[in-house]
Amino acid sequence: MSLPDVFEQLAVEGVAKVDATDRLQLGNYGIAVRGDLAVLDDDIELLRADRIRDQLGDTARGWLTRLCVRAHVDSTNSALMRAGLTRDIDGEVLLAEAQTAGRGRRGREWMSPFGRNLAMSMGVCIDRPLREIGAVGLSVGMAVAGALTELGVRDVKLKWPNDIVVDRRKLCGILIELPAAKEPACVVIGIGINIGGLPVLAPLVNQAVADVAEHVRNASRNRLAGMVVDAVYNMCKQFEEYGFARMRPAYNALHRYHGEDVRVIVGTEEVTGSVAGVGLDGALQLRTGSDVRSFIGGEVSLRT
Repeated sequence: MSLPDVFEQLAVEGVAKVDATDRLQLGNYGIAVRGDLAVLDDDIELLRADRIRDQLGDTARGWLTRLCVRAHVDSTNSALMRAGLTRDIDGEVLLAEAQTAGRGRRGREWMSPFGRNLAMSMGVCIDRPLREIGAVGLSVGMAVAGALTELGVRDVKLKWPNDIVVDRRKLCGILIELPAAKEPACVVIGIGINIGGLPVLAPLVNQAVADVAEHVRNASRNRLAGMVVDAVYNMCKQFEEYGFARMRPAYNALHRYHGEDVRVIVGTEEVTGSVAGVGLDGALQLRTGSDVRSFIGGEVSLRT
């Protein structure tokens, strides 16, 4: 049985027969293997479209045209990007229990333990000039941070340009992509949140990782997924109406490194300075002596 077949069976029956090759791979997805059977742990709450939809407010529910939950996908962003090349994806939300080729910013791998993460992508049309879309990811980060705080996660902060951190450890990543560079922009918003997967992720990734489960006991993945979809959609509509200008003070207040000394890596160049805030275009503003330099996302990394 192939790995995708194992995922499909686990999502339906909670157990699946595996061979030796599958056994090696399943460990990276946090799936226990007992003998020749892969078995989901009893505490895993599988995603259900109806339960997610129940968390939406009237505005987001009216916008939603399709909410799909899959046992596995290569990448929720990649799948929605492909769909966006042939149809209007405004109002579509895709979630997966596991990603086999999850992507983060700058092409980095995003690991998704089966049933112990939130891997989702949303297609949202935002009627603003393309030159402003670079700040959408910052606005989405604020929305997700608000949902996590409402759920009960403490000390949620942002790290420019696309991370959500707790105690300087990464809890969530955001990836913004456009299927086509046209106006109005139909944006694919990818969101990955660690919720229960810390024991699997910690030995496999080369950075400090945080987890919702550290703060909220028995946190519902379905509830959080619905809260995030609702918050992100409503934030996107605010962005569409007002742009990033109204959101910038709130972003600076949530930015974990605002006013701190940091290093900015741009290719082979390293620039040190103190974070002065973000611009209307979402660029990081770094004070270096008497000057203030601006850095756009993409190939830029913020280090402390």
